[in-house]
Amino acid sequence: MNPINQKYESMKFDSRRKSYYKGLKAMQNLGYVFDDYIHHFPSFAGHMTIARFLGLYELYKMSLGVAGHIAEAGIHKGFGTIGLAKIVKIFEPESLTLVHGFDWFLGMDSTNEEPNILKGSYKEDYKRLMKLINAQQLGNIIHIHKLDLKTELGTFFKTNSYLQFKLVIIDAGQYDIVASCLRNFWERITPGGILVFDSFNHEISPGETRAIKELLPNSKIRTLPWLWTPTAFVVKE
Repeated sequence: MNPINQKYESMKFDSRRKSYYKGLKAMQNLGYVFDDYIHHFPSFAGHMTIARFLGLYELYKMSLGVAGHIAEAGIHKGFGTIGLAKIVKIFEPESLTLVHGFDWFLGMDSTNEEPNILKGSYKEDYKRLMKLINAQQLGNIIHIHKLDLKTELGTFFKTNSYLQFKLVIIDAGQYDIVASCLRNFWERITPGGILVFDSFNHEISPGETRAIKELLPNSKIRTLPWLWTPTAFVVKE
């Protein structure tokens, strides 16, 4: 999350960064056009980025057959929300499954518990994201809710009390936001559904780990051993 200081988990793959960005710069000068980046994306995306998408796909597969929608708390540029909507379009073309995305579109806030997170990082323009969704005709699957996850999520669910979820991804990284998400989403996850954490047990988001330990103290916290992020998930019993 654009960490200021890096020491532990953030540094595990530090040796790859220099060559990775050198490769990105070299690719920019090879004469490829926009269509190439879209239609031949595995030729350009790093293997860790592809692993992240495959991880979301694997977690989605585990939720198939469980009743409910999909939600992502913390959208940024739409990697998870838009990616999962396309997966739904492929694997559940006749279902009523929707993807609900939640974000306030002001970027990260800095707190005493997460001093390594840059204030304003992960900010995205709401109108641009909506244009991206509508350009791909995904507005019938994706519903974006512009709200403060710390203070407005409870009100949202009072208005939409029927909503149930089979897959919820929390990509927020701060104690107060994660705690609010756990209080509001957990009871709305159908048994057998999956709750996913982007930064559990990570130095830049200690508040996320604290919230999980406090609010889900008896849950089995699992991981996909080949995946760098999301870092953990819980299957609701």
